[in-house]
Parts: sequence; structure tokens; C-alpha cells
Amino acid sequence: MKPMVPVILLLCFLFSPALPAAGDSDPFFAKIWEKALPKLEKSLEVFDRQKDLPESSFFGEDKKSNTKKYEALLDEVFAVLIGSELQNARQEYNFLEMKIEQAGDEITVLLKERIGAPEKTWNPLKKTRTKIDEKIADLREDIEGLTARKTELKRAMREALAKMGVSVEEQQLDVLLSSVSGDDVLHLLLAADSIRKINQQILSLLQGGQGSVQSARKYTGVHMVLVDLYLQANLNVLGKIGSEYIPRLEEVMKTARRLGDEARQMLAKAGRDEKNRQVLEANVKANDRTVRTAELYRQYLRGQENALRGASEKLKRDYFVARNTYDTVKTGSDLISLIQVSMSTLEGVFGFAVPDLALVYDQELMKEFERITERIRTGN
Repeated sequence: MKPMVPVILLLCFLFSPALPAAGDSDPFFAKIWEKALPKLEKSLEVFDRQKDLPESSFFGEDKKSNTKKYEALLDEVFAVLIGSELQNARQEYNFLEMKIEQAGDEITVLLKERIGAPEKTWNPLKKTRTKIDEKIADLREDIEGLTARKTELKRAMREALAKMGVSVEEQQLDVLLSSVSGDDVLHLLLAADSIRKINQQILSLLQGGQGSVQSARKYTGVHMVLVDLYLQANLNVLGKIGSEYIPRLEEVMKTARRLGDEARQMLAKAGRDEKNRQVLEANVKANDRTVRTAELYRQYLRGQENALRGASEKLKRDYFVARNTYDTVKTGSDLISLIQVSMSTLEGVFGFAVPDLALVYDQELMKEFERITERIRTGN
């Protein structure tokens, strides 16, 4: 795999009248740049226009409308940058999980129908126990095949992450994929990897003495937009964790504590009613498990929140320098120094993605972790 080839082709496009045929070594990255390049150039145009626009205007564009247009373009570029085999694998993985859940739900319904189903019937539309058993067997076989495919996809995702410099154990990947912030983190990793590849190629060209002052300024503008894009993406995930995920998680903890306390109070009054005692004891244990898992979950999200906050502060400094350099750049050497600084910030991204959460590897807690994720997503 030669990921730099498509980027070289992009740079040829920037400074040549025609774009050579794209290489086959990294088709995903070639497609990324085919779609990203015009959006990056448009973003730069919109950015340059900002300083000449009025603060507000009843007719025509103003700074506010121009900012909205710029932010929309950043969102479009980000969506392009995360395109990859890893992203495709993740989307298929999500689809398989949905299909497995649907099959499981269907089996549950069939098992209930089986209770009252006849052994034989003359009615061709009525389900017999034999037909229901056959359908259940087919669904279980489907689940087995879908689960095997999920295992293959997880292996492929681990390999893709390893190529990016992110080493994860299978259980760590399970936690990442099951967490409410999992897709957010994967998107940040994918975008950082694409930006890193671009930066590496720009460095290679400039250090080789290629590029005029005009081209160096254009490189700097592209770099500035990408730093701004990545900063906004980090701030967006940081905001989700702090204002959506953690508050919803704390609501789950609050509800579980309340239900646990109620069950304990009822248990104290249950007397010798053994059936009620068994139910209430199970409820106490279930709510205790929810609270314990939610506390670990909060620890997990806080770790990501702290790492993102630190990365965002570095990115803010990098963006300030990139913007200042874009206005003052005179030679390619200015951009080389700029990129070398921001590359260290990007490298730090790959260290926070999968914090160790060994306690969640307990199978029961892992199931609870997944249930809590669903409650955070739905807000229930």
C-alpha cells in the first residue's frame, strides 16, 4: 500500500494544467482528494472574502452569512476526509449489529407464537410448531453467519488502526465500538490520518525545493483550512461529550440509584414473601450493576474529554500560527516550520483513542455498557 501516491497526484493538479491518471495503490485516498480539493479551494475563497464583508447587511452577504457558508464547507470536507476502508467496515459493522438485533427480536416473537401453535393444521396460512422451529433455526444460522462477518470486520478494523499507529486489543476495540463516542473518535482518527498524509507530502515537496512563493501561500492556505477544520471537529466532539453524553449518562445513574433504593426499601418490607424477595433482590443487583458500569463509563468519557480539551488548546495555537503565516508567508520554508509544529499535535490524537477500561471486559458489565450506550443515544 502506497498512501502518498494519490497526494502527489493532487499536488500535481495544484501546480500543473492537468491532473494525471489516479494511481491504484490507494483508491480511497485518491477519491478523497478528488472530492476534497475543490471544497478546500472554495473554503479558502470564502475565508479570504470575510475581511471585506460588512458586519451585517439587509441585502447581500455579510460576515455572519459568510461564516455559515465557510462552516458548511468545513463540514463537507470533513465528511470527505473520513472516507476509508475503516469507515466502510464500521458502517457495515453497524448494519450487521442491526440485522442481528432484528433476527433476535424475531426469534423472541416466534418463541411466544410457538407456545400456542398446533403440531399440525389444515390451514396453509397458520404456523405449526415445525414451521416455527424451522424459521428459528434459519434465523439462528443467519445470526451465526452475521456474527462471523462481524469478527472479520473487527480484524480488518484493528489492522487499519495499526497502520495508522493505533494499537488496540480486541477487547479495547469492543469497548470503542460499543461506546456512544466511538464513531466520533473513529472519525477524528480518520480525519487526522488524512491530514497527516497531506502534511507529509507537502513537507516532502517543499523540502525538495519545489514550489514558488505563490504555491507556498496556497499550500499554507490549505493547511490553515485543515487545521481549522480539525479544531472545529475536536470542539464538536468535546461539546457532545460534555453537554450530551455525560449529562444523559448521569441521568441513567440517577435513575438506577433511585430504583435501587426503592427496591431496598420494598425488600425491607417484603417479610417472608420469597417470590417478591427474589424479584427485588434481582432488581437491586441489576441497578447496582448499572450504577457501577455507568461510573466506569463516565470515567471513560471524562478521559476522552480531557484529552480532547488538551488537543483543542494545542489546535487553537496551531490555527493562530497557521492563519498568521498564511497572511505573511514569503517562502516554502515558512510553511515547513509551521507543518512540523502542527504534526506533533496530530500525532497526539492517536494516543487517546482507546483508553484502557479493563473492568468493562467482564461480559455482564460489557452487556450493561452496551445497554447504557443505547439509553444515552436515545435519551431514555
